[in-house]
Amino acid sequence: MKVSPKETKRFDPILKEIILKAISKILSSTLRQKIKGKIKTLPEEIRFVKVLRPDILFEAGGKIFHIEIQVQKDKSLPERMLKYFIAIKEKLKRNPIQIVLFIGKGKPPPSLFKEKSTYHKFKVVDMKNLNPLNFIKSNKPEEVVIGILAGKYKDKQKTFDKVIKKIPKIVKDNTKLIKYIESINFLASLFDIKLKFKPMPIEIDITKTPFYKWGEKEVLKKG
Repeated sequence: MKVSPKETKRFDPILKEIILKAISKILSSTLRQKIKGKIKTLPEEIRFVKVLRPDILFEAGGKIFHIEIQVQKDKSLPERMLKYFIAIKEKLKRNPIQIVLFIGKGKPPPSLFKEKSTYHKFKVVDMKNLNPLNFIKSNKPEEVVIGILAGKYKDKQKTFDKVIKKIPKIVKDNTKLIKYIESINFLASLFDIKLKFKPMPIEIDITKTPFYKWGEKEVLKKG
């Protein structure tokens, strides 16, 4: 899965939003413990020699969680996780629990940074090892959509089909339904999956949606 910097910048907010809203389910599936208390998002900008921007930073149950999302391998990630750790601790005066969510192909990145006298460890979660059904059976739309990121690549088409079938059953508001369809479309573009939507009883002009407008601009550029 190859994603250009321009595409990453465009879709980053969408991916971060759906992951944050489904983070309780993700962490309960990976850490084997439930998040206690209400999730409180924290400022993503941290000044530490230079400005660092963690993908997701939040507080819940008296603990600080730092989540980095990796779509493809990045050799600089381990050292960057150390820098994030130091910066977050410096600003918030607490050690963060650091997790890398790897949603790309191949092997996930190493879960530690090691260099002579320096050793820093964090958790790496390979979404391919998670069962998508654990998310799809949920009645929370964001958790269902996140199911797309779980499981093996060879099963992606089936997973998308299940998500597309489930979402209209639990999302009755047409405006929200369009939003989730756009999120699914975005994820399909990452995995090179062709979607087949069955006719749905929605009365919203899809030509006015952000995803449609983006596609229209891309067609004009090519044509």
